[in-house]
Amino acid sequence: MSIENDSKVPVGQASRLSPSPNPSKAFWKRHLPHFQLSSGYYFITFSTFQRKILSASQKDSVFNAIQFWHGKKYQLLAAVIMDDHVHLIIEPLVSISSIMHSIKSFTAHEINTKENKQGKVWQAEYYDRGIRTEQEFLEKINYIANNPLKKGLAETPEEYKWLCIKGWINDNPLTGETPVLP
Repeated sequence: MSIENDSKVPVGQASRLSPSPNPSKAFWKRHLPHFQLSSGYYFITFSTFQRKILSASQKDSVFNAIQFWHGKKYQLLAAVIMDDHVHLIIEPLVSISSIMHSIKSFTAHEINTKENKQGKVWQAEYYDRGIRTEQEFLEKINYIANNPLKKGLAETPEEYKWLCIKGWINDNPLTGETPVLP
């Protein structure tokens, strides 16, 4: 696919896509196809290798890495680190594949170094979906906020340490503090 109009597209509106006669090999390299529009919000999920359970310190590493890249590779709108997977809502500033490589490679190296191990930490693939409407955006935020509650890890979203939602929970990536809302 190639994008006919590379200008910024407001969230909820897709760019006009036209088929490309020769999609790149990198596009089809993995099992899941990954499309990225010129702008917009994305819901991303990635899982641990063989659904290995992350310890509290490993979740800290992942949470810190995700917040570190905020403002550098993406605008972070929401994130939750669960026992064996991660959900994000971001507005990419660079390619999603670059973002995922940065998060996964850094955290895998850090986790393996701390445990004096080698090997895979993350599944190779990740799921990404462009958020097309305000309703879908709110559904994804709600899903992220309630994920720890559904799994019995917290009674309220604010109690869960590895959850951040812009304007609500752990909103300041530098201090981890949540601003007081009016």
